[in-house]
Amino acid sequence: MQPPSFQPITQRTALKLPNNARVAVWVVMNVEHFTFGKLGTAIQPHLNSYPEIANYGWRDYGNRIGIWRLFELFAELEIPVTAAVNGEICPLYPEIMTAMQQYGWEIMAHGINNSTGHSGMNLQVETEIINQTLDLLRQATAKTPKGWLTPGFSITESTFELLHNAGIVYSADWVNDDQPYWYSLPNGRLLAIPYTIEANDISLCLSNRFSGGEFAQAIQDQFDQLWQEGENQARVMAIGLHPFIVGQPLRLKYLKQCLLHIKNKSDTWLTTGEGIYEWINKPQMNTDKYR
Repeated sequence: MQPPSFQPITQRTALKLPNNARVAVWVVMNVEHFTFGKLGTAIQPHLNSYPEIANYGWRDYGNRIGIWRLFELFAELEIPVTAAVNGEICPLYPEIMTAMQQYGWEIMAHGINNSTGHSGMNLQVETEIINQTLDLLRQATAKTPKGWLTPGFSITESTFELLHNAGIVYSADWVNDDQPYWYSLPNGRLLAIPYTIEANDISLCLSNRFSGGEFAQAIQDQFDQLWQEGENQARVMAIGLHPFIVGQPLRLKYLKQCLLHIKNKSDTWLTTGEGIYEWINKPQMNTDKYR
């Protein structure tokens, strides 16, 4: 495995988006299952005894309550969502799978569960995990996901090649750019669609301990800067969200606030990972930069 080739944004062919938009914004909602008895994302990390139920219960709130608020919010705002979905969501939370399809959310594969990273897996085990994840999502939706986000960015040297072999066409694992680019593989390529650690509720609300208002302002600031830069060179902005964080009552109105700010700005393309992939993969984008 090699890191992506380097090309400064000042030396690139201008990226054109639909209707000459300045910014493509894709919301990534991480819909996750954490194995009971294993430690995971925590709001109070010092609560780590076994069995640890406080942080588990906080995460579980996202699937029991939080995501249902978010379904209603995004439907009200008519903003598309790409859901990064663990394979085990399918058998364990079938109601969520049904609702995501009813609300028209794109399903992006997100590993088997959020307690199982890929780092340290041998080739056979990782191949089985990827295939199992895609099989579960395919059976639940009658469609093979086009995109993939590895739980916790925990990859192996083989992850991207195995994803390509399994039919995945884009990855959200790279957070190193404001534009999509082709990530070369020995047997093909994946489109790297920019994801984010910065404009992400885990970083902003957990690591930085931002209030709801500060969270909304940070998302707006990220967007405003990219929108300004996009006048001459279009950008892609991801917003990384989790139902157990932004689905909490104290944050919902602030999420709505920053989303309305983005939606009401002209020259903005609200889309999905699949939408970005289909646009970049069009024949008219057949340039050295994008193909």
